[in-house]
Formats: sequence, C-alpha cells, structure tokens
Amino acid sequence: MAKLNELVGLVNEVNAKLDKAKDEVVAKIAALEASLANVDLPADAVEALDALKAKAQTLDDIVPDPVE
Repeated sequence: MAKLNELVGLVNEVNAKLDKAKDEVVAKIAALEASLANVDLPADAVEALDALKAKAQTLDDIVPDPVE
C-alpha cells in the first residue's frame, strides 16, 4: 500500500502516462487527417475518426487545464 508521502509521485506518474497517451492519440489523429486531406472519406471512416477524437478529448479532460 502506498504512503501519503508517495502520493505526489504516484499522481505525477499517472499524469505523465495520461499525457503520453494523449500525445500519441493526438499524433495519430493528425497523421490520419494529413494522409486523408484530399480524399472523400466513407461514412464509417468519419465515424471512426470522430470516435478517436472523442477519446482524445476524454483523455484531455481527465486533468483540467490550468486557469489563466
């Protein structure tokens, strides 16, 4: 079981993993969009891309952005 003094490190570790996952998903979306820039997408491809974008947003929403 983790100790209270380990909490910050554990939270930072999970946060880093989520950031990595988000970056990977966003990069994949960008690559897909770039490769399909001049192609009419079939409906199922649009649905798959929309689902991928929704997952990326869900990951991004886990940790709120700092208020400036």
